[in-house]
Parts: sequence; C-alpha cells; structure tokens
Amino acid sequence: MNTARQVLLIYNGAAGKRRVAQELEAIITGLTRAGCLVTACPVGEGATAAALLAESPDRFDAVVCCGGDGTLHYTVNDVMALPRSLPVGYLPFGSTNDFAASAGLRRPLEENCAAIGRFEPRALDLGRFNERHFCYVAAFGMFTAVSYQTPQATKNLLGHFAYVLEGVLRMDLSQGWRASIQVDDLELEGEFWYCSVSNSHYIGGMAVPEQSAVKLDDGLFEVMILRKPQTLPQARRLVTCLMSQKPDGELLYLLQAKRVRAVFDEPTGWTLDGEASPQVTEADIRVEPGRLELLS
Repeated sequence: MNTARQVLLIYNGAAGKRRVAQELEAIITGLTRAGCLVTACPVGEGATAAALLAESPDRFDAVVCCGGDGTLHYTVNDVMALPRSLPVGYLPFGSTNDFAASAGLRRPLEENCAAIGRFEPRALDLGRFNERHFCYVAAFGMFTAVSYQTPQATKNLLGHFAYVLEGVLRMDLSQGWRASIQVDDLELEGEFWYCSVSNSHYIGGMAVPEQSAVKLDDGLFEVMILRKPQTLPQARRLVTCLMSQKPDGELLYLLQAKRVRAVFDEPTGWTLDGEASPQVTEADIRVEPGRLELLS
C-alpha cells in the first residue's frame, strides 16, 4: 500500500442532486483504501477549507474536492493562494462536469479514488483572469449563462454551433458588447456577441469546435469570438459560418492564444468555470502553463 497521505476533502453535499451527501461514506472509504488520511470539510459550513489551509499550510499533502466544476473552481483558487504548491484531486458529482470530461475523470468513484491514492500528479495549464484563476473557461456575452441552464438532451441534439445559432435566433439581436479585444498580436474592435477563452473539450456540456486542437497541457487557450452583425447580409453570413462550423475571420473567429486582453466601454460580467464573476471594464487573461497539478 502507498504511504498514507494527509488529504483535505472539500465536498459540496448539494452537488449531483445531493448524491455527494448520500455517498460521502463511500467517498471517504474509497480514499482511505487508496492510502489517504482524510480530513473532510463541507462547503460553506463551519471552518472553511481556505481557513484550514491557511492556518495549517504544511498539514496536507493534497486537496481533493467533491462536487461540480464550481466546487473545483473555488478549491483551485484556495490552493493557488497558498505559499506552497499542492496537488488537487477531483471527484466529479455535478450536473455538467465539463472539466471532468476533458480530463478523463468520468469514471467510477473507485477508479478516481485509486488514481488520487497513487499520487502521480500531471501538470495541466491553468487560466488567470485578472487576479483570479479558472480551470477551463472564461466567457462573456450571450449564452454564457443560458448554456448551463439548458437540458443536456437538447445540447446533444443541437451541438455547440447549432446551439449558439439557436440562441442567436431567440435573443435580442440589438444587444451587443462594445470592446477592444487583443488575442496575442491580433487586435479586434467593435461590438461583440460572445467570447470564450477555454482549455476544455466541453463548455456548458457542449463539445467545442475543432476538438483535435484542444490539449490541456500545450500552453494555449482556444478562443471563440462572435462579432455582432451590423447588417442583414452579415447576419446571414454569420448563420452560414455557424452552420458550416467554418470561421470567416470577420464575424466568427476560432483562434489559439497565450493571452487575451479585453477592454470594455462599460462594466461587463464574465463567467469563470460557469461561476459568475464581478463585472470588469478590463480583463487580462493569461495561460499559466503546467500550474495545476491534477491527481488523475
């Protein structure tokens, strides 16, 4: 058996329609059998995980979170605030689990616990949004909230581009976000409908375009940008681009980049890993290669 490791388990009992609460004993048993000494800490009750980590920075060998991608988001930010690096394990129980699907963690609980117990972290890229981190996506504009509220069966039928197109047809087409967006050396200005900066095969439960280009450890983000059409012919062309899944370099952009910087005329809300973030007028987004040590 592996040498016992001190592990802080952060769990969201409400995740997965309360499956975490129902299976907590099985989770702790699985980690214990894998060679972990478990200290369990529920989300939002009593002493917080951030406080435990800050008060005893040398106590734990790893942090394991159990819940959805939102739980992972907050856990990773707590870990990144520590004076020393700690590997992170993830037991996915949420309703979407985009990151888990991309990282190959959609497997039985016993397998994920065993992988954590082997204690062989792999280095994955991490995103930084101003002073905060994100694991797999930062996005603004149309669809950023709607995509997380749509039934999975609908997403499976529509697919990523068709879903975005469906959103375009149903939403206020006069709405737009005026900004200057710099993607590495490319500068774009005008009104935009949507922008996502991601390191994932899935966003909101939908497969992202150009799957073969997505690698979680290549030091690059995948960037998708939709301009707001200004004329009816432009709107028709954008529909064609979305239906054919082919960017035109004018209305639809699919890019890879190490850095994205956006400056807005007005405060604009973003979602980070599906969680709402404070509104900002400037967003400086950078990739931190290999920063996340994932026990998988």
